[in-house]
Amino acid sequence: MMKIAVDAFGGDTSPYSQIKGGIDFLNETKDVGLVFTGDKEILKRELSKYKYDSSRVFIEHAPEVISNEEAPTTAIRAKKDSSMVKAFDLLKEDAEVAGMISSGSTGAVLTGSVLKVGRINGVLRPALAPLLPTRGGGRVCLIDCGANVDSRPDFLVQFTLMAVCYMRSVYGIQNPRVGLVSVGVEDHKGNALTKEVFEQLKKLPINFKGNMEARDALTGEYDILVADGFVGNVLLKSVEGTAQMVMGELKSAIMASASAKFGALFMKKAFRKLKKSMDYNAYGGAPFLGINKVVVKAHGAANPEAVSAALRQVKKMIDADLAGGIKEELEKFSVNE
Repeated sequence: MMKIAVDAFGGDTSPYSQIKGGIDFLNETKDVGLVFTGDKEILKRELSKYKYDSSRVFIEHAPEVISNEEAPTTAIRAKKDSSMVKAFDLLKEDAEVAGMISSGSTGAVLTGSVLKVGRINGVLRPALAPLLPTRGGGRVCLIDCGANVDSRPDFLVQFTLMAVCYMRSVYGIQNPRVGLVSVGVEDHKGNALTKEVFEQLKKLPINFKGNMEARDALTGEYDILVADGFVGNVLLKSVEGTAQMVMGELKSAIMASASAKFGALFMKKAFRKLKKSMDYNAYGGAPFLGINKVVVKAHGAANPEAVSAALRQVKKMIDADLAGGIKEELEKFSVNE
């Protein structure tokens, strides 16, 4: 039976969201088991609140927790009994455990992935690749969003190939449209890094649309946005902040007058749809592409819906043999060390 490890004590609402989201996923999915890592007694108490197939739920006792304040490498090496390290150990050593999720420290998740699970042969640097909502209800993959703040051109070329494989094999987009995040759409725009990457991507047999500006990220005109981790993280946080600001200002405007409140009643369906389309919880987490097994980093404040979505992501990636596909993709283009 395929199993997925869940770091039950990584995140702001642990272990409630991890347990509730995990059980919701389990009850809608067949032939998958979940291994929750964390304090055994606390997990048992939380699990007792739900109905589920107990033959598909397992607990791995791990009394320690890695916090966001700890140095990632030190924490991964020192806290062997932490919920996150236990999940990584299962992923590395148990053949049945094919993937894991964690809402814990991003740095620790990335460090643990590399040190415990290891890179796919030929991968120069793994990269974080979250999905963002686009106009019309679609999605776009942003790679990298923070794993590699200093990147070389060949890193970004690999990021592109890994993302192409991801969107094709997991989401069925056969010829994903690729945009390189830059300061203008003209071919000559950008810094030294993006200019070199632009020339290399032009030579690959992919659907490369050229440079794109950040304001076009969510238009639905692209399936993949390629950036170094610094630029990608700034773009991601800007999108999140803008969405929060828009929703907050909209709510304030509606509450400002009786007539606005009355009018909002007729727009309730539209507002609900808007809120859902901008809610990161519906999109799961950010997969760490380039690792030998599936690792998904969920948002630190992930609610049960987000945890369930992240687990569905993991299952899709396992079913698609994404790690094997990425290895083949890189070998095909000889983009390796």
